[in-house]
Amino acid sequence: MFTVEEADNIISVNIKKFQPVRIPLQDAYGMVLQEDLIADRDLPPFDRVTMDGISIRYDAWEKGNRAFSVKGTQKAGTSPLKLKDPNTCLEVMTGAVLPDGCDCVVPYEDIELDNGRADLRKGVILNRRQFVHHQASDCPRGTLLVEKGDRLLAAEVAIAASIGKTEVLVAASPKIAAVGTGDEVVDVQKGVGPQQIRQSNAFAIQAALKLAGYDHVDRFHIRDHKDEIRKQLTKLLEAFDVIVLSGGVSMGEFDYVPEALADIGVQRLFHQVKQRPGKPFWFGKSVEGKPVFGLPGNPVSTQVGICRYVLPYLERASGAHEREKEFAVLDKDVDVKTDRVYFLPVKIISGEDARLIAVPQMPHNSGDYAVLAKTDGFVELPADTSRFAKGTAARLFRWKT
Repeated sequence: MFTVEEADNIISVNIKKFQPVRIPLQDAYGMVLQEDLIADRDLPPFDRVTMDGISIRYDAWEKGNRAFSVKGTQKAGTSPLKLKDPNTCLEVMTGAVLPDGCDCVVPYEDIELDNGRADLRKGVILNRRQFVHHQASDCPRGTLLVEKGDRLLAAEVAIAASIGKTEVLVAASPKIAAVGTGDEVVDVQKGVGPQQIRQSNAFAIQAALKLAGYDHVDRFHIRDHKDEIRKQLTKLLEAFDVIVLSGGVSMGEFDYVPEALADIGVQRLFHQVKQRPGKPFWFGKSVEGKPVFGLPGNPVSTQVGICRYVLPYLERASGAHEREKEFAVLDKDVDVKTDRVYFLPVKIISGEDARLIAVPQMPHNSGDYAVLAKTDGFVELPADTSRFAKGTAARLFRWKT
């Protein structure tokens, strides 16, 4: 039996990187960059006005001038006007370039504007270059703005657009097959007998992956028939980049998945991990290096396996930066009664001291998927310890990353 650490290491050294592709920016939301984004000009590219009002020469106010004739209006997006007489002013709008000859912006609330004349209100104190966002004050041209390995979320997309990136180089979105197995499982649209259950694990896999930003995920179901499993898995390996199976990997008489995978040339890299739930976990790769995850069919085991192993693999294969580990403290004593690593579902709350607090939600068993709807994720409790005291810090894995 493999330890969790050994399973992690084996997965890490057998990652098949997704190929980089250049696609339109509007199609790349949520994807992982495979290039750095560099500022193509200063940010901001000019001295930018940050308040609606008037722009003046500061020396004029310093010399005692408190009334200025308005000689024009500088709108955003127009070429800079020039202030010719220091005892006059120009109206300016937020986002406009600071007019030539001006070095101070006075907002409308600090002036009285009437008949083309702006009078400063009594007691107003000015500062040179106030309400001016200086050219290159955020970063000069050539600055690294977004790194290769970052995800294109809202801020990163805005930056890409601001530097004119109509197309970006990203890790190709993998085609993933989410496969449920079992004769007892029926489609959700069909009637269900007393000895049957509705398909849920394949939905869970698909949902978790899509919520994490992987859009090309298709669901399948395979019955517990050796020939059918071989035939269907052969087709899936030809058509998909990643296979995630649920069920058929334990030691039962009809658990044909490991044998079928071996028959079609998929190399087993490990089978059975010292963890609970999820001991029968199977992992291997095809001749082409495509990963195959064989998760145990119990619903809690499947969902834990997706979060603990499948999603981290996809992140690394996409070239994403390694996420910082997150920890939470138990809010009460926990007895786990196992010598394996234990994955404990928890509700997360934030304490007044800003610590994350893990409130255990103990499932009745690894088939108790209903309890997961009350949780935010799970904590990983180390092996060979059966009792964990209140306040114990444990690594946190969230369902939604």
